[in-house]
Amino acid sequence: MKTFAEQVAALKATREAKQEELKAVAQKSIDEQRSMDTAEAEQFDTLEAEIKRLDDDIARLSRLAEIDKQTAKAVGTEGREETPIHKSVGTAPVQVKNTEKLEPGVAFARIARCKALSRLENVSPVDIAKTLYPGDDKLVSGLVSKTAVGAANTITGNETWAGNLINEGGAAFADFVEFLRPRTLLGRIEGRLRRIPFDTPVLVQGSSGSAAWVAEGKAKPVTSWTYTRAKMEPLKVAAIAAATEEQLRRASVAADQLLRDELARAVAARLDTDFIDPDKAAVSGESPASVLNGIIALTGTGDTDPDGVRGDIEIFLNAFAGVNQSLAGAFWVMPERIAIALSLMQNPLGQASFPGMNFDGGTFFGLPVFVTNYAETTTLGSVVALIKGDEIFLGDEGGVSISMSDQASILMDDDPSSSMDSTTPTGSASLVSMWQTNSVAFRVERIINWQRRRAESVAWMRVNWSSYSGTGN
Repeated sequence: MKTFAEQVAALKATREAKQEELKAVAQKSIDEQRSMDTAEAEQFDTLEAEIKRLDDDIARLSRLAEIDKQTAKAVGTEGREETPIHKSVGTAPVQVKNTEKLEPGVAFARIARCKALSRLENVSPVDIAKTLYPGDDKLVSGLVSKTAVGAANTITGNETWAGNLINEGGAAFADFVEFLRPRTLLGRIEGRLRRIPFDTPVLVQGSSGSAAWVAEGKAKPVTSWTYTRAKMEPLKVAAIAAATEEQLRRASVAADQLLRDELARAVAARLDTDFIDPDKAAVSGESPASVLNGIIALTGTGDTDPDGVRGDIEIFLNAFAGVNQSLAGAFWVMPERIAIALSLMQNPLGQASFPGMNFDGGTFFGLPVFVTNYAETTTLGSVVALIKGDEIFLGDEGGVSISMSDQASILMDDDPSSSMDSTTPTGSASLVSMWQTNSVAFRVERIINWQRRRAESVAWMRVNWSSYSGTGN
């Protein structure tokens, strides 16, 4: 394995190559006496960001290389070839204060990475943290404050060790949740939903009461309504993401960001898909139903142009008005492709038909829009939903845990239930050994649940809205 000094040299060579590539991009537009086009500008900005990231990595690794050098001189081992992790575990004569401001979620990924390397290297996670992230006092204190767990080893025979790495609470967890929130549909709308605690009975209304005018001396009518009692139980969404040992050992901020992004992506895809998929029914004790499940889709006009869109929106709004449902607190959910189409629609004068719309959402007929890539699109059209947020119950105590193992065999399947049957297993051919492939599997689990208060809380339709009419308008 490369030493820190060797990694610095390799990064400097990479930086030099990127710098030459950056100059070449700029020189091309200069030679042609023009400004950079969009592709060139994007390439230039990308290269510039990569060079900055390399500079940051070089600075960090240079500090570690100097610490290694000083440590080797102090103990008389200069010139010996040792792994970077093991070389740096000794007491360093210099402590460098790390004042960098971490991107959201990176602190969470650093804890997971240090714990994983502790398992792989049989070294204390605190020592790993001090080596990889010198001066990151928050990281070290976060690791120290948790119950000490000895690193697994072959002597103990504890080959299936895979305890929780990160438990509920802590600044690093809160930071990761903040990173995850804007990347999921559920995270962006959760402030509009009605949050309730788990295992607390709530009343779900089945029908409403009524009142009447009464003349003097006449009997007042008796009204009634129906409720069903429901309880929001804690349910668990889980996913597994794998990383190579080489990636975890690489002393680079990119490795932290990759780990963070993969863990976030694993959770986000499942939550968003099941929240808005009309076909997702509840599985008792396992998963909630989509807020659209069991609701009959509205029938639209079938027209795709702006007038057709307005006709469909009238159907949407009348679905709420027809049951005396207020639109206060309501919002739209739609795929990004539909939001793009709406933002591009123009009237005959070339003006935007729906000026509040953009590819990321915006406002549509006075109500906020949230886009997601997980809203279903089929040959019948794309799912667009109108949801009254305060009529949707959400249970989320913020519980999340990360577990890891480098010994397990993982079925590399996004639907393992179809091939992992204890009576008739069929998925063994797809099993991948983490040990055999020098990989580490991270399991993410989050406790969350949601439930629609009543059917009138949502309305949805499959649409084919498009900005292209075939006539150039």
